[in-house]
Amino acid sequence: MRHPSTPGPPPDRRLVTLPPVVTLSAQQQRGVHCVFCGTALHTGAVRDLGPQLTEAHGSVVQWFPRSCPSCPAEQACR
Repeated sequence: MRHPSTPGPPPDRRLVTLPPVVTLSAQQQRGVHCVFCGTALHTGAVRDLGPQLTEAHGSVVQWFPRSCPSCPAEQACR
């Protein structure tokens, strides 16, 4: 049994369609703001969407999108 303060498992990334990286602000790319609605995120109140790969300037790089815990914009992307 998991402790109530332990976050649940990350969402199944196959069910979440992320916006194209080039359309996101620097804060959204860094995981400081919600990748879907742009709201500023605070420690403990985020949903980690897992590492993603993208191409930037001829190199493949990882980025780490995060969203609001129950972002309505994320629900629309499913």
